[in-house]
Amino acid sequence: MRIWGVLIPPGYLRWAAAGTGVVVLGTLIAVLVSAVGLFGESQEDVGTPTLATVVAGVSCDRVGAPETVAFTAAGKVHRAKFDGCGHAKGEPVDVTVPDGPLTEDLIVHAADAAVGDSRDGEGLGLLLIVVSGMAGAGYAFLLRRGPRTTRLPTALRLA
Repeated sequence: MRIWGVLIPPGYLRWAAAGTGVVVLGTLIAVLVSAVGLFGESQEDVGTPTLATVVAGVSCDRVGAPETVAFTAAGKVHRAKFDGCGHAKGEPVDVTVPDGPLTEDLIVHAADAAVGDSRDGEGLGLLLIVVSGMAGAGYAFLLRRGPRTTRLPTALRLA
């Protein structure tokens, strides 16, 4: 076949078509994975950020001992355990209050604490899906082709 006046062997066209197909298929799979939400796109609501005041502080050398904070929600002052340490009594802290009924054994977390759900690596993950599909397809073509019948030149042989 001639393309722009250049004779292209049919084997090269098959490689180009197969490579294009793998890229398109990998892209479609990446879009499907992203649309379904398999990359941890959590719809879970972690709560409402609220300003609280430390009622009882705890030093950081006491492992697992929570501080006590007071905050206002729905017009009422509530007390809760705060999973932080090293704050002084009366110090304001930003906490995340979970949505729903506020119970007596409520535990609040720092508002700027990481919840473990991040979209930072999602694009890279989708790109790696496409690249791994291309690598797998290329390896399958190499296995299907089989070993070459000609030997390497003497200068390139290891043994």
